[in-house]
Amino acid sequence: VILGGSEENLKKILSEKSAQFEESTETNSKLESALSEANDTITTLQSEVSSSAEKIKFVSEDIVNVRSDNVRLVERANQLESSFTDSSKQLSIEVTHLQETVYTLEDSKSALSDELQHAKERIVELEEKLTYKQSKAIE
Repeated sequence: VILGGSEENLKKILSEKSAQFEESTETNSKLESALSEANDTITTLQSEVSSSAEKIKFVSEDIVNVRSDNVRLVERANQLESSFTDSSKQLSIEVTHLQETVYTLEDSKSALSDELQHAKERIVELEEKLTYKQSKAIE
């Protein structure tokens, strides 16, 4: 914290802090947008996982009914079941990864919000010092 210094130095510091504030605001906005996109993707993936799980259930029921009629159809149904299971597992892995990304983004957003608050407080301090220096300069 600079207690003394010229008005020019104080203006320079105020300008730097204002630029940092703007940069933090832009970063926060980008993180919020990325968080929103990640949440939308998670919602979509969760819907696909649910849909895949329902399809697996129906395929399994079809397998039981078809076994008595045709071994070839049973084998094909098993292949479909395996494919759906693999897709479901992959989607679950991706959902987990996206959820971790969301938590990381939320942590980053929180940290940036703290930094932004600190920057705002620092700007207020610098503005008060500048006002004080200007009033002293006028006297």
